[in-house]
Amino acid sequence: MKDTTDTLTLHQGLAHALAGHGVRHLYGLVGDANLFMVNAYVEGGMGRYVACTHEAHAVLAAIGFAQATGRTGVATITHGPALTNVCTALAEAARGGIPLVVLCGDTAPGDLQHLQNIDQREVVASTGAEFIEMRSPETAISDLNRAFHMAAHRRCPVVFNMRVDLQWADLGAGADTVVPVPEVTLAPASGEALEEAVGMLASARRPLILAGRGAASPEARAALLELAARIEAPLATTLKAQGLFHGAPFNIGICGGLSHPVASEVIMQSDCILAFGASLSKHTTEEGAYTKGTRVVQILPDIQETPRLDQPTLRLIGDIAGTARAMTDLLNMAEIPGSGATDDDLAARLRDQDNEFAALPDPVETAAGTIDMVYALRRLHQALPEERVLVADLGRFVTTAWRNLPVTRPADLIYTSHFGAIGCGLGQAIGAATAVTDRPTVLVAGDGGFTLSGLSELVTALREGTDMVVIVCNDQSYGAEHVQFTNRKMNPALSMIAKIDFAQVAQSLGLIGVRVTDETTLGEAVDAITRRDRPVLVDLRLDPTKIEM
Repeated sequence: MKDTTDTLTLHQGLAHALAGHGVRHLYGLVGDANLFMVNAYVEGGMGRYVACTHEAHAVLAAIGFAQATGRTGVATITHGPALTNVCTALAEAARGGIPLVVLCGDTAPGDLQHLQNIDQREVVASTGAEFIEMRSPETAISDLNRAFHMAAHRRCPVVFNMRVDLQWADLGAGADTVVPVPEVTLAPASGEALEEAVGMLASARRPLILAGRGAASPEARAALLELAARIEAPLATTLKAQGLFHGAPFNIGICGGLSHPVASEVIMQSDCILAFGASLSKHTTEEGAYTKGTRVVQILPDIQETPRLDQPTLRLIGDIAGTARAMTDLLNMAEIPGSGATDDDLAARLRDQDNEFAALPDPVETAAGTIDMVYALRRLHQALPEERVLVADLGRFVTTAWRNLPVTRPADLIYTSHFGAIGCGLGQAIGAATAVTDRPTVLVAGDGGFTLSGLSELVTALREGTDMVVIVCNDQSYGAEHVQFTNRKMNPALSMIAKIDFAQVAQSLGLIGVRVTDETTLGEAVDAITRRDRPVLVDLRLDPTKIEM
C-alpha cells in the first residue's frame, strides 16, 4: 500500500489504515478519544460508520457483523467508562472465538486525576480479550497491523489502546504502512492418522457425517456431500452450522438437543461419526449420550486449544475440504463399498418429518390475552422469507426459536449465547442487518433481555434503514428464574417484570409495532411483516406458565 502518512495526523492515519485493512463497516460511539478518527473515516468516504447509542451495542454489532460475514468485526469507543461498558461484549467475543478489533481511546499517562482514568489493560484482561498498546505515532500503524493479524489468526477480540493526547500528532515520513492480514493455507490431513480414519469408515455399517461451523464454506460443503454420497452416510450439523446441507438428500438437520425424533434415532444408531469442524461440545453430543460407544473421528482446521468437551477416538488436523476429498480418494482406491445406511426407508422417514414441520401445530390453550409461542413462531416462520438471518437472544424461549425459525445457511445464524448473557441480541442484530442487505434479519428476544439491551438502539435500526423484524417473547418474567421458582412450588413474584407495551414503544420510535394476543392480531403481525417498509416489532404476549425450556 502506498505510504501517505507523511501528510497525515495520527487520527487521519488510523482512519486510512482501517480502509487499508478492508474495513467497510465501522461500528461505534464517539467520545473525545476517538471522534477525530471516526470523522476522518467518514469524511474520507472510507466506509460506512454505524453510530450506536451504547458502547456495548457498538461492540456487539461488530460481533454480529463478524458472524454474518466471516470477516473481522471492527468497533470504536472512547476511554474509561466506555471500556467498562463493553466488558460483557468482549467476553462474548472471547468465548465465541470471534475475530474482532476494538479501537479504544485512553487517557494520557500520568493524568491520575482524570475522571475516566482506569487501568485499561487489566480491564481487558479480565474479559479474555487481547490487548495491544499503541506505542507511539511512529509505530501506530504497525501496532494496528498486529491487532488485525492477531484477531484474524487467533479468532479472538483485540482491544487496540490509543491515547487521546496523541490524536493530533504528526505521523511523519517514517511511519509504518498497512500490512494486510495474510491468508493461511492449510494442507489436508495425511499419513497414518488419515489411513486409520478411513479404516474406521471401511468397517462402519452406519456412518454419519457431522459438520460444524469450521466446515461452513462452499468448498467444504461440496467435499462433504461427495464423501457422504460415496459412503452412503446421512448428514447432520451442529446448531452453529445449521443450514449447511439445506436441500441435500439425507440431511437429518441438527445434532444435539435440537434434533428431531428421526435425527435422534439415526444418530444413536451410528457406529462411526466423522465430525468436520465441530468442537463436539456437550450441547452437540447430548452430554456424551450421542457418542458413547461410537467411534468418533474429529477433523479440525487448526490446532488451537478450545474447550472441546468430548474426546474423540481420533483427531485429525488439516484443511476440511482437502481432508474430505483425501478420504474419498482412499476409499475409491481401496474399492470400499458404500454402507447402505441411506436407504429408501430413511428417505421416507425424513420426508414425513419435513411434512410434519411444514404443517401448523395445534395451538396450546393459554391464558386470556396470550398466545401459544410455538404456534405463533411457526406462523411467523411461514410469513418470513425462507432466506433470512436469525439472531436469537438468550432466554428460555431460545431453543423454541432455533427449532421453529430455521436458516438455510450457517452464516445466517447469529449465535449470541457464548457467555450466557441476556441482552446481547439487539446489538448483534444491527451488525448483521447492516452487513447483510439481501435478506431480512429476524431478532427473537425475551422481554427481560430486550429491556436490558436498551430500547433506544431500535432508533439505530430505523436510522440505518435495516430490514429487521423483532419478535419479543413477552411473558412478563425472567423465564429461567420463573421456572426455578415454580418447579419448587414457590411464589414466582420476584421473577416477574413490569408490564411493557413493546409495540407501543416501537411505534413511538417510528417502527411498525404489532401486539399479538390472539389469532386475529397474529394475522395482523403476519400482514405487517409481509408489507413492511421499515423495521417491524412483534410483541408476542405469552403465558409464563406455558413455555417449555
